[in-house]
Amino acid sequence: MPTTDRVVFQPQGRSAPADGQANLLEMARSLDLGLESPCGGKGLCGRCRVRVAEAPPAGDEERQLLGPAVDDGWRLACRTRLPLGGRVWVPEESLRRRQVILTAGAEIQVDLDPAVVRLALAVPPPELEEVVADRERLLEALARVLGPGERELPLPVLRQLAPALLADQGQVEALVWRGRRVLEVAPSPSRPLLGLAVDLGTTTVVAYLCDLSDGRVLAVKAAMNPQVAQGDDVISRIGHAAQGPEQLGDLARAAADRVAELAAQACAEAGHSPERVLECTLVGNTAMHHLFLGLDPGGLALAPYAPAVSSALDLPAASLGLGLHPQANLHLLPVKAGFVGADTVAVALAVGADRLDEPTLILDLGTNGEMILAAGGRLVCCSTAAGPAFEGGHIGQGMRGAPGAVDKVVIDPRTLEPTLTVIGGLRPLGLCGSGLISAVAELLRAGLVLPHGGFDPDVQHPRLRQGDQGLEYVLAWARETGSGRDLALTSRDLSEVQLAKGAVAAGVRLMLERLGLPRPQRVLLAGAFGNYLDPAAALAIGLFPALPLERIAGVGNAAGSGAILALLNQTQRRRAQALAAAMEYLELAACPGFQDCFVEGMQFPEGGVA
Repeated sequence: MPTTDRVVFQPQGRSAPADGQANLLEMARSLDLGLESPCGGKGLCGRCRVRVAEAPPAGDEERQLLGPAVDDGWRLACRTRLPLGGRVWVPEESLRRRQVILTAGAEIQVDLDPAVVRLALAVPPPELEEVVADRERLLEALARVLGPGERELPLPVLRQLAPALLADQGQVEALVWRGRRVLEVAPSPSRPLLGLAVDLGTTTVVAYLCDLSDGRVLAVKAAMNPQVAQGDDVISRIGHAAQGPEQLGDLARAAADRVAELAAQACAEAGHSPERVLECTLVGNTAMHHLFLGLDPGGLALAPYAPAVSSALDLPAASLGLGLHPQANLHLLPVKAGFVGADTVAVALAVGADRLDEPTLILDLGTNGEMILAAGGRLVCCSTAAGPAFEGGHIGQGMRGAPGAVDKVVIDPRTLEPTLTVIGGLRPLGLCGSGLISAVAELLRAGLVLPHGGFDPDVQHPRLRQGDQGLEYVLAWARETGSGRDLALTSRDLSEVQLAKGAVAAGVRLMLERLGLPRPQRVLLAGAFGNYLDPAAALAIGLFPALPLERIAGVGNAAGSGAILALLNQTQRRRAQALAAAMEYLELAACPGFQDCFVEGMQFPEGGVA
């Protein structure tokens, strides 16, 4: 029988009944406390760390992840139940903080040619001698403007027709999608013509509200992808969806609800109703694409990693519950392969990958590293399982790019003392991806880290000490941090960086070999990690081939820019389909030399000099 005792979370002062069934992570979710759970509550990441008064015995997973801290009452919320209630302390570093979300994209220029157009029509009244129905007279008026062809008038539009024709003596405005489907008929004057471009990322969602009549971006809204509650990476979410239709449906609804929410916020800022949004374009990696549509993503988890659908799709937006115009169209750009999705195609579209005049490496690095090598009119693409290190995952004190995250480190080569730059100017709480790469680069330059990986055991310095997982370097002492604990980069963290770097370096090398090139002449960095990454630090750890710094450029949220291009110009949609078809997909796991390239790629450059 459930008890009437409660579990109280402090310092938030929130509580929930102790029923003996829900673990502390589930309770925290029910109270909307935003407890970190990158692994989806599977006890793998150690990030849902809480301190429990009168804590129950610790499990093996907790001891392995938390070490001696379990003796002081620290537990994993996802592994702890309090059937009789109790008090739980939630430290600041265990809470999800508002992430700094990249919304700016590559500069784009596009001729305006949206799929939805506004037509001013003069529909003559019926004549007594020959009575022609309202629908047929409207179709004749459309044919005079658009030329002959089959056209669709859905029932809601037919219901609008008679009142619209009577209101202004047959002077009406028709909103038409691709010249063949009438979305709305209304008397003049005209109403706003809006479109929405969405970048549905694994971690974040960005929505751009555009005016289809002049191409202006009216508002931009961004938020976390609510699916992160089921895990930071796509594999965790695919696993959750595999539990059954209910779980798959939950993930689909969560993503659609977030898109609808951002659309409403953007429209409110621009002073319009979301029901005036007549078309939406959406891009995302293949897993996000499938989960958004409620398509079973199981095929993406097993070789040969075949997607359920790869071509571009046009669907009624209402079927996803996006809260847009009742007749709005949803256009999803094509995906290329199981782990090269519509977002990568959108990046290629935004940077004009097929028109670049010199060999160019395009990187969008996150949990999965999607890469394109463009040279001589050819495009080779691949995806590599870089792991979550570039987003702060699987790092002992890693975190997303949010206030409190260290995003840059400078180490004095003489004193070996660090200087930290922290997002928001706060006391440091952890390392985000760019801060992690910066720290490793500085440790290499200072001689604290060896080229094969690991700290140099011969260096004697107070900040280089023995930790629970081998040697570690203290970036900030407990008195200087926001968590009251030392902020340290461990030997295990270095190994995670090497694994991620090795995967990326192997993919780059094999693409270069495919095109017979020694190295690219330019590198374009897309996405949030690429935008905030210090190119000099990336070169110092050997993340990609050595180039002059001026040959490396960030292109921001190029996937979002590609989604905007597809929204504003129909030719760009055809280009996206052509780009996806033209890309030569390289399945790294099937390449005989991948393992050797991977091992070699794990090495750091000597002294942090590529």
